[in-house]
Amino acid sequence: MSLSAPGRSGPLEEPGASVGRVPAVVYLWGVQAPRPGQPFGAAATEAAGRICKGKRLRVAARRAGPEGRITGSVVAEETGSPGEDTTGKDTTEKGNAGKGSGGNQDVGRALIRLGLAWQDQRRPSSAQLRSLEQKARREEVGLWQQEAPTPPWAWRE
Repeated sequence: MSLSAPGRSGPLEEPGASVGRVPAVVYLWGVQAPRPGQPFGAAATEAAGRICKGKRLRVAARRAGPEGRITGSVVAEETGSPGEDTTGKDTTEKGNAGKGSGGNQDVGRALIRLGLAWQDQRRPSSAQLRSLEQKARREEVGLWQQEAPTPPWAWRE
């Protein structure tokens, strides 16, 4: 499975992918991460990899486009642990997203919370994504440490 914020993707291992599952590219709904070559682009890719590594990835598709392109949310679920949370709720502790904090994590929300992505202002988004971005801005985490970060939809290499 590859996760992508429009304009970039990075392959992520999905447990069991070799047992007949078809690889898919999933664009995170409501989320725009920095493009390759853009400040924090590599950090966003690495964080997504850490969040997903060794986890079962559950995709809630919002729409499917040409060539099997899926836009939706992705939840990285703990596997095989006692008392596993299968509710689909984000059980990530605040401030620990992407740091192996345990529980299920919505990948897009975690990237925004870490200051490694924007909520997509060009399309409909959720109030929760906007709120997470505002908090990351206030706390000046990730790309919000920059004076005026350039969003990926305005980035030109």
